[in-house]
Amino acid sequence: MTISPTHARVEWLTPFLTYEDVMKVYTSLKGLARSFALAISVLAILAPNAAWADYYTADEFAGIDCADNNTIDPTKVRYSQDTISRNFSTNGTVQNLIDELNDSIKTAADIPPITLVEINPDQVVRGDGNMIAAGVYSLDNRRLYAFTTTTKPIRCTKKTDALTRGDRRKFTTDNNGTSIQFAD
Repeated sequence: MTISPTHARVEWLTPFLTYEDVMKVYTSLKGLARSFALAISVLAILAPNAAWADYYTADEFAGIDCADNNTIDPTKVRYSQDTISRNFSTNGTVQNLIDELNDSIKTAADIPPITLVEINPDQVVRGDGNMIAAGVYSLDNRRLYAFTTTTKPIRCTKKTDALTRGDRRKFTTDNNGTSIQFAD
């Protein structure tokens, strides 16, 4: 049974609620639904790599064009790790890179490309034997994080040969690559 403003009383609620009570509930639920829709919209903007985001699938891997310095949408790539360091091994910090990208001091052309790998549904890559979601993952999570944060396009390369032991060691994600945290 639906409750709408045209119902003066709902039969089974007659002893308990008046028309005004029904209208208050109806108005509250309607406002709650609008608030919920707004919250989902805000989350989609603030958390582009949340679980509902549109990631590259394993089937799309072959169609990703990394040739000739082409760039891709970083928000469509999954993280292989669950944590990253705040510092790069060579120089600088992840936050410095984010700031330089935001201030247009650096562009994708100035940064080494990230390496993409395809994980198939039946592939076990984690050392503990657990499977992760099929899709396209990055082996370069700090750079991916910086570009995802700025939502600027990133250059890529594709690894099409088998994953090495070192590559497999990077797969520590517990959330199928949908988010990452700083380790320190």
